Amino acid sequence: MQSIEIEECLREVGAELAVRGLVGEIVVVGGAYMTLVLRSREATADVDAYLAPEHATAIREAARVVAARHDLPDDWLNDAVKGFFASSPEVVLWAEYPGLRVQTVTAGYMLAMKAMAGRPQDIADLRVLIQHLGIGSSAAAMEIVERHVPRRLLTVRTQLLIDSLFEEVDP
Repeated sequence: MQSIEIEECLREVGAELAVRGLVGEIVVVGGAYMTLVLRSREATADVDAYLAPEHATAIREAARVVAARHDLPDDWLNDAVKGFFASSPEVVLWAEYPGLRVQTVTAGYMLAMKAMAGRPQDIADLRVLIQHLGIGSSAAAMEIVERHVPRRLLTVRTQLLIDSLFEEVDP
């Protein structure tokens, strides 16, 4: 999904909720964050988002209506990411549509999430986030990660991943 398609679909989810007299809230993360907020990707496969519990069922139902309308998978807007929040995320308002408030995590929190996931596909995103945040060292990056992730959840693997992003490559 490209950013313009994501925005249109989120607007339509909001319209579906507004018809029901509801205002839902979501927090966008992952590839959708990279696509919508940082514009570092042209597209993402789906929209990972935390759905505020009070209207989560209604948001899912509205997203299914929008999916059918646009021939998207039913889970184009999914909340599987809720299990990956290591702490209460810092959020900022990104967009507000009738029926839907769309928030995103901060870039620092997104860095922490990507570092903790540490998947091969996260490396490019981590580099973009490091540049966006103006981070100049592994220690500075780990300081941000530690601000958002309880120490008991940090692993040597996360530290090694962050260190590897700051190693100088020999010519």
